[in-house]
Amino acid sequence: MATTIITDFDSIYLTSHLPDEVEISTEAARLEIRIYVGGFKVFTSIYYPFNETVIIRDIRDIVEAAMLKREQTMASLKIEVYEPTIVVPTDGYSYDEYGNIIINFNASTADNTPVAKAENIKMVFSSFKVQQEIASFLQTSFLTIRKSALVPRNGSVYLSNYTRANAVGTNFARIFYSPVGSPETVMTYDYTLSSTQATTERIVTTSLRHGTYYSVIYNRMGIQSIIRGVEYHIGSRQFNVFFTDEQASDVFTFRNAFNVEETVYLFGATTVKTEVDRSEAMCGRVTQFYDETVKIKHEVETAPLPYDEALWLNQMLTSKYVTHPLEDGTDAQILISDISSEVMDSSKELIRLKFSWKYADGNERL
Repeated sequence: MATTIITDFDSIYLTSHLPDEVEISTEAARLEIRIYVGGFKVFTSIYYPFNETVIIRDIRDIVEAAMLKREQTMASLKIEVYEPTIVVPTDGYSYDEYGNIIINFNASTADNTPVAKAENIKMVFSSFKVQQEIASFLQTSFLTIRKSALVPRNGSVYLSNYTRANAVGTNFARIFYSPVGSPETVMTYDYTLSSTQATTERIVTTSLRHGTYYSVIYNRMGIQSIIRGVEYHIGSRQFNVFFTDEQASDVFTFRNAFNVEETVYLFGATTVKTEVDRSEAMCGRVTQFYDETVKIKHEVETAPLPYDEALWLNQMLTSKYVTHPLEDGTDAQILISDISSEVMDSSKELIRLKFSWKYADGNERL
């Protein structure tokens, strides 16, 4: 019996561009569909054709749920199709305690060999659709929607991008610095990076931190310096980092639209509010409290933000995975609520975002 996957697949996708449905033509009475993401079987089901056609829907939801669960930014997709046979046990049927007949059917495959499959489909997680051709977008864009970051000198930015195997490009970091003895003078130094990021097709993540570029200037130029910022270039991609002596009022980590972990340094004001809800009763002329609950939440108002940074920060406000760093170097998951976010693309007005957060387990940290 001929079974064919009719839907054509490209070699690489953003998950937001995956086909809405996969169509399979078959003469079989039933099909077993198995879907693998990153080598893990994440879905299996029996389908019964209508007009010799089976349609698998919600492919994107299945794939993205699996990638979110395993914190994957890039994974491979494989769809396997089997023609199972129905085997009735020799005992045929039995009865339950009420006298109803129970017939036990077992689904099995004759040789466990797929009759059709689609495989080696590469996917990069994305909740955004793009206007460009996907391969072109991945080769010219970092996996973030922001173009720059303001970072304390003791902080860092993790920047991710897709690369093909042995892809060659002009990769360098243009460092803007001032000699310690002449802080009013700004100079530049182009620090050449390896022209090849990786020997395999994958997601490359780089840490951009002040200490790295301070060491470059000290080792190459032999001077102590103040690093003002860096233009980070990978091929045609560019990202700007500006370093500041100001300490962030709060720090968060979240998974962005590409399921990549990013760090947020907020410069603004945080107010800790305590709400107490309790009942009182008189007992022997003495008033006592009972059913007391204490809720502590942190109210944040950001410093004025440009349009692109406010749009990027919106991803944190709606992310399902946000953490707050603790003094011991670990992170605790938090929940964000009471969001006040209006992002206008006006060049005349900067934007302030407001939101509240609390620890997911309900406990404050010392």
